[in-house]
Amino acid sequence: MVITSMGGFAFAKYRFRGSAVLFGVIIATLTIPTFVTIIPQFVLVARELHLTNTYWAVILPTLANTIGIFYMRQAFQSVPDDLLNAARIDGAGDFRLFWQIALPVVRPALAALGIILFLASWNDYLWPLIVLNEKSAYTMPVALGTLVGLTRVSWGGIMVGTVISTVPFLVVFMALQRQFIAGIAGGAIKD
Repeated sequence: MVITSMGGFAFAKYRFRGSAVLFGVIIATLTIPTFVTIIPQFVLVARELHLTNTYWAVILPTLANTIGIFYMRQAFQSVPDDLLNAARIDGAGDFRLFWQIALPVVRPALAALGIILFLASWNDYLWPLIVLNEKSAYTMPVALGTLVGLTRVSWGGIMVGTVISTVPFLVVFMALQRQFIAGIAGGAIKD
């Protein structure tokens, strides 16, 4: 979330040569199907970086999420430039502008993005299945998938595993519920 927030802040509040083109390229990557990028990602993560069977192999490809950058850019555009200029006059640097001024203003949007990205990462099945080979490193969806055999399905195990796998998401949602609802409602209200 930190990387996507920084990217969104940079695209919303800084103008640099080629920023519109670069943002257009980032948004254009949304049109590329995931299945097209799986093999090049695997070659990079497994062969070049030698990260097979590590959680870094699951984490690194999703650090800079395109939807997260777009969502945070939209959220940071609602932060008044006068607020940032006043902080600059008071001596705040770029990182302080981001961390102490702009980020608290968009906290509801950040909470909503956190829940959305957590749910997407938690439910990801294909990528962890490809990069994790050891059973001790399996994520919850991949571990649940191993309960389905060719001739036998462990329905009881699948049901228990599904209930257990929903608990972390429910805890995160309950902790961030107020900010999540404020973030969703804030996008629906027009000034």
